Amino acid sequence: MQRSTLLVLAAVIAGSAPVQAQGLLQTITAPEKAVPVVNQTLEGTWLLELRRPGQPAGQPPASKLIVFHRDGAVIDAGSTLGSALGLWIRVGDRKFLQTMFALNFNESQVLTTITKVRINVQLSPDGQTMRGTTEAVILDREGKVMATIPGGTYSAVRLSAEKPGDFDAFQMEQ
Repeated sequence: MQRSTLLVLAAVIAGSAPVQAQGLLQTITAPEKAVPVVNQTLEGTWLLELRRPGQPAGQPPASKLIVFHRDGAVIDAGSTLGSALGLWIRVGDRKFLQTMFALNFNESQVLTTITKVRINVQLSPDGQTMRGTTEAVILDREGKVMATIPGGTYSAVRLSAEKPGDFDAFQMEQ
């Protein structure tokens, strides 16, 4: 067999072998620029400190436990400010809108006002804290706006499950 025929035969064999070329699925992403999904949700339980507009600097903030559900529902477990229900949506990179609703009753349990709170949310890059601003709208029981109060601020920390002291021993029990 001549040398040129051998080279052609080698080229044909090499050309028919499967090649591991990078395709679209391997090259479409830029991992160094990707924003982790974990930072793009409020889902979970948070401890929140709320400062109302005009609140004196020395007055402590109101503390609240808030639960954000995957479906966009929010439950404010209550505090001295009462409880509320609402919704949240993502509107940008680590940015969210939230609206909460609280019904206010008199001593005879008759609805007197409704408080609607519109909230801007900024999630931290690690997804463990957030901060925001609030605007409270006070409505009468027919839905007529009585007052709009901008200027509230808050900060919050995401809560997580913690191991009790006997966790390891408990796991070993049969």
